[in-house]
Amino acid sequence: MPALSLSAYRAAIFDLDGTLVLSEPAWELAKRRIMDDLGVTVPQETYDAFVGRGLRGFLAQVIGPDLDLATRDDLSRRIGAEADALLPQMRQVVPGAAETILRLDAAGLRVAICSSSPRRHILAAIAQLQVGDHIAAIVSGADLPRGKPDPLPYLETLRLLELPAARAFAVEDALPGIRSARDAGLQVIGIGPESSRPEFLAACRLCVADYQDFARAFDWG
Repeated sequence: MPALSLSAYRAAIFDLDGTLVLSEPAWELAKRRIMDDLGVTVPQETYDAFVGRGLRGFLAQVIGPDLDLATRDDLSRRIGAEADALLPQMRQVVPGAAETILRLDAAGLRVAICSSSPRRHILAAIAQLQVGDHIAAIVSGADLPRGKPDPLPYLETLRLLELPAARAFAVEDALPGIRSARDAGLQVIGIGPESSRPEFLAACRLCVADYQDFARAFDWG
């Protein structure tokens, strides 16, 4: 029996990085380059801990909580500029992601993207996916006072969709995003190679390895 019935929902909200496109290697390299310029050594576990999260928390962690706003904004701009140069060469579409968006849209669900990435990077990824006409709402955590794992990005997405949390579900590949979506009241589908971890299984409505498994999890009738 299918785990979920699409008829129960009116929208699907997707994370971007790691969920629809593979861009984290570019972001990590951009961060490394700027940290190297500053002479700051960052352990790999710190980079791993901030997958799926915005730059504000990362910079506070590696530079210090007393980092002033002007310096934080300058470092964020520099990392973003590095990412601008790297992403067109390094970003890859997750197999089946675009087809899943088109199928959900055809089934009558509105599709939204809720990401920690700057809006310009979200728009570039949407263009690469070739799904621009099928996206009902876009939220960038970079535009908000608080990003994932805070629930604000998903709450803002629901506000734009004009839907209660019970009528939508989120698709996420990282624990910070899962926490954000859950705390906004959403059921979450975990996807990707990490989704078999106990932390994912405990927090998600269901977990799937890829978009083939995602398609099999629903009653599309």
